[in-house]
Amino acid sequence: MDVFFYDGKCPFCTKTANYLQERCLNKNIHFLSFRNLSDKEIQNIHKDLSLELLTGNTQFIFRNTRYPHFFGIRKLFPYLRGYRYFTLFLYLPLVPLFGILFLQILKKITRH
Repeated sequence: MDVFFYDGKCPFCTKTANYLQERCLNKNIHFLSFRNLSDKEIQNIHKDLSLELLTGNTQFIFRNTRYPHFFGIRKLFPYLRGYRYFTLFLYLPLVPLFGILFLQILKKITRH
């Protein structure tokens, strides 16, 4: 199962996940708040996941591989209407560094 996990108690995370879900062309990708699942249910989806890991960052489980935060969003981009054409840009040198930094700043601004 392909799952994009987000924090359902965070208004910013919920709004972002809803936005991504509306634009997602792949209907096999599920957007779930980890707050609605038990630790055992999370472990059944992917063995490396835990509540502690999910509390700090979004996680994208795609074809049984875990992609944290920026890398998960980057992996999701090809399936987003209107954004998939920019996917190659996210793989350019230094873009991951700036992407991770940008997401860290967003977390501080939203007090997540």
